[in-house]
Amino acid sequence: MATATSSYLKRSTPGVYVTEIEAFGSSIVGVATAVPVFVGYTQCAGNPTTGEPLYNIPYQISSMTEFTTYFGGPASQAYAVTVMPPPATPSSGAAPAGSGAAAAATNIPSFHADYSTAGASGSGSAGPGFIVASTPFLVAPTALPGEPNQFNLYWQMMLFFANGGGTCYIVSVGSYWANEFPIAPPNPVPDTWFAGQIEVGNTSTTPPNAGLLVGLAAAGCAVGPTMTVIPEACQLDLDAYGSVVQAMLAQAAALQDRVAIFDLPGAMTARTFDALTQAQTNFANQIAPQMANLSYGVAYAPALNTSVVTSNDILYTNLDAGSTGDNSVVNNILTTQAAQLYGGAQLATLQGAIASAFPLAAAFGTANTAQYSVDASGYTAYNADNPDNSTIGQWQLSLDNLLVNALPVFAQIEAQIAKAMNVAPASGMIAGLWAKSDGQSGVWNAPANIALASVNAPLYSMSDSEQAGFNLPTNGQAIDILRAQPGRGTVVWGARTLDGNSNDYRYLQVRRTLIYVEQSIKTALQNYVFSANDATTWATVTASVGAFLTDLWQQGGLMGAKASDAFTVTCGLGSTMTSQDVLNGYMLVAVTLQMIHPGEFIELTFAQTMGS
Repeated sequence: MATATSSYLKRSTPGVYVTEIEAFGSSIVGVATAVPVFVGYTQCAGNPTTGEPLYNIPYQISSMTEFTTYFGGPASQAYAVTVMPPPATPSSGAAPAGSGAAAAATNIPSFHADYSTAGASGSGSAGPGFIVASTPFLVAPTALPGEPNQFNLYWQMMLFFANGGGTCYIVSVGSYWANEFPIAPPNPVPDTWFAGQIEVGNTSTTPPNAGLLVGLAAAGCAVGPTMTVIPEACQLDLDAYGSVVQAMLAQAAALQDRVAIFDLPGAMTARTFDALTQAQTNFANQIAPQMANLSYGVAYAPALNTSVVTSNDILYTNLDAGSTGDNSVVNNILTTQAAQLYGGAQLATLQGAIASAFPLAAAFGTANTAQYSVDASGYTAYNADNPDNSTIGQWQLSLDNLLVNALPVFAQIEAQIAKAMNVAPASGMIAGLWAKSDGQSGVWNAPANIALASVNAPLYSMSDSEQAGFNLPTNGQAIDILRAQPGRGTVVWGARTLDGNSNDYRYLQVRRTLIYVEQSIKTALQNYVFSANDATTWATVTASVGAFLTDLWQQGGLMGAKASDAFTVTCGLGSTMTSQDVLNGYMLVAVTLQMIHPGEFIELTFAQTMGS
């Protein structure tokens, strides 16, 4: 090599010298392929050790423990119990309360459970049923317009890790407590409620969806993510949703290093085929301005009934309207059943517990704001003056356990709340499944035909004929459907991008493999910026890229009987460059690839023959 020869001519001291000459050049190492960046609201955002805030800063984590350390826990979701009319008599032909039209009108999980107005003696008549419904936050001030009414990023992270997720980035755009306070006695103080956490901040600005858009812009500054996920976007109104998804597509196309994963607008309430079809239409209308960038997006539907939230995650505080709110319905239901099942000291204890958990305002009866705690001897009065946080948590848990164990109807109510909270958009767990698939099979294999973990069933079970209009729509904007399959659970049954009419970028694995190849080669060639634009550099670059693609082909990432069938790499004067290109400082490398497409449609043909 010229460098070695010139060194020989510069020797000035007699002696023996050793010169090593590189024989193989530098190699290209593939970039990570399954690193999502999540954008959304968290309880807090900061380093608990240093106190450094982390709002609108992409922060890398790799476990749920790290998430809770830097971003806190879940938001307290409020629910209300509403009394329903008594079931109609069979002769009327009307559906029972809590089912049919009544349940459909609310579009929320519901159940009908009679509670008796009988006393301890058992006499009396059955009362009406009731329905447990999600409700806006019961403590003022409420969420700003355009913010999600259910902050679900915490639960989405649980589902992400449960489905195989690993390293990821979190961008917190604001705290739950910026506009919504936790429902917990006594008199919650948001910035000191959890010891060791960062003081909350309010990053909300106008327009209403600006928080998510600011967070998305911050996510674009992170080097490493290969997918963008905003699970809370599906709860926004259509205009706000549209601006977020358009920004996600535009960013992915501009950076060329990631794919945006979408949930359909209104996904968490789309429980029927008609609702999903309408959501598909709304989605197509909102992404229309980004038609040129559709290959960088993929959408999944429907939402899912998961099992990540259990009754242990629910407390009576999810139902408590506070001392100034209306607790009369749940107070009446629990008090009625307590009187039916217990008497004497046990009844008095339960009545005190119920009054403590669900105090009645003066408008509904005698106010009872006494606080209670449980100890080994029973249920004793609790002094709420200057309690520490751990005492409050223990007191709430003890009170909740007492009500659940003593009153079956309260256990039913909490189970129903858990069921409602378990309705989740698909994007977070899909990101985890991509990571799992890449680790097991490589990015060049479709992340499909894989069962999702911690999922009970899709929110709507779709048939083959119904899926056809989502997988092969006229506009090509395919929606990948999650299907319930006997013996397998809920399976990802689609692997198309939103650019379904394109022969180049129709399939998700093709787009993601191209991103992997492009970014891996791009990162490696950074070392050659400002190198001599001559035949030596061209040969080195060609050899490095060729070696990387050969390894990819040997792993099954490219199609071809031999390496020369799978790819070509060209770089040189007269092939990819002109003399003017060299004078202008351009080194042009041309790569052609034979990509692997999935066997999406497998057709078996059978024929009978007659034996001679």
